[in-house]
Amino acid sequence: MHFKTDHTGEVEQRIAAIHIGPCDSCSFFIRREGALVNLRQCVYCAYSVFERDNGDLKQLGLCKYKR
Repeated sequence: MHFKTDHTGEVEQRIAAIHIGPCDSCSFFIRREGALVNLRQCVYCAYSVFERDNGDLKQLGLCKYKR
């Protein structure tokens, strides 16, 4: 089971790449253009990078938020 994690503190410090899960979130969430749902989860965020073609809902991605 995957638990939701809030990455706000890591995103504010931004000293290294932030590995994120699809259900994770932070206060810098911006809805991805073309997202079918409006859930505040990293998988639907404009700053997230996931390999979307493989269909694995447990994969890790990267946060690309820039100040």
